[in-house]
Amino acid sequence: MQNSKKKYKALVFDYDMTIADTGPIIVSLLNQTAKHFGYPEKPYEQVVTMIGHTQVDMLRFLTEETDMEKILTIREYYRAVCRQEMCKRTTFFPGLEESLRRMKEKGLKLGILSLKLKDLILASLDKYNLTQYFDVIFGADEMPAPKPDPQGLFSILEKLGLTMADVLYVGDSLVDQETARNAGADFCAMLSGATLREQFEEDFVKLFCSSPGELADTICN
Repeated sequence: MQNSKKKYKALVFDYDMTIADTGPIIVSLLNQTAKHFGYPEKPYEQVVTMIGHTQVDMLRFLTEETDMEKILTIREYYRAVCRQEMCKRTTFFPGLEESLRRMKEKGLKLGILSLKLKDLILASLDKYNLTQYFDVIFGADEMPAPKPDPQGLFSILEKLGLTMADVLYVGDSLVDQETARNAGADFCAMLSGATLREQFEEDFVKLFCSSPGELADTICN
């Protein structure tokens, strides 16, 4: 359901595969982690579908491990290699900075709500001078509960002094769609991740966009 007429006061973005083109690096580091602990690697097409879930869920899927103590040990290694490599290899989708600038010039508040650790988000945003465009950033380590629990989105809106009716939540996964639904927020599905348009709920999604520029054109015009 395309609806570009509503005027929002804020946009809150997911991070991985919504604004950051991180699919290949995440899959690579997950498989590197699995190999380090003696588990077989899995094909890109399988692993990329797990981006947007918690690290625990991604590692469970990858290793098929049921022992939580082992999963948490594996997660510590994964976080360590992410801190070494993620910022070096992260890029952002073309046109992102110009799109963010246009939105800020329209007076929009901008936020990030991600299951990625905040320090990893900030390192890459800082590298490309993008942090300046965001009013609030919540990573996995700051969320009261992981998405699709809506508490993180509630916390962002409290910081911004806005209501749910003021915000468009932008994400690329079904987890993001459920986060918006659980929060009572309008949802924009970005078709830049592993989720196909037909996998989203057409009657729930307010906007479908394929790029930051398309989103900015819709929101700012």
